[in-house]
Amino acid sequence: MKHFLGQFDASITRAIADLPPSLHPLFLAVTALGSPVCTMAIGAAVAWLGYLHTNFRLVWSGAFVWLTLGAGSIIKIIVDRQRPHTAYAANLMFDTNSFPSGHTSGSTIAYGLLAYLAWHFLPRPYSVIAVALLMLLIILIGISRISLGAHFPSDVVAGWMLGAAALGIVIFVLRPLA
Repeated sequence: MKHFLGQFDASITRAIADLPPSLHPLFLAVTALGSPVCTMAIGAAVAWLGYLHTNFRLVWSGAFVWLTLGAGSIIKIIVDRQRPHTAYAANLMFDTNSFPSGHTSGSTIAYGLLAYLAWHFLPRPYSVIAVALLMLLIILIGISRISLGAHFPSDVVAGWMLGAAALGIVIFVLRPLA
């Protein structure tokens, strides 16, 4: 399994390294949008909106963004995987482990929750456009983490899976709009 994971990480990293250098500013911008500060702010805003409208399912949905980031931090400690040896990773403000990507899991649930709300509250075709743009943002945030050298591709995939599982709980169990 470790051999397969190493091959997967190496092949995806090589493919992303072949992207044009002109995309670097884009990746810096989208990685900032996936930061825990941004995603926690989205979670807090959704929770506050739910509180204002006495929709406690929506409050819990916003709180789930924070819970997902917390769960990811616990997983990082348990797995204890070091980050790639890159200049970007060496200069990160906080020295945290690599698996799973917190930017990716946080953005998946935060922007996924916004996409869910946009789908239900915006008129067509704006809802479709908003959902497509938010999904693209989630994908770009994951790619940016690999491109910048902050994570291995398997960290990003795990982040997407953690965020998607949390989003599934929000949509199908909490049902914030029910």
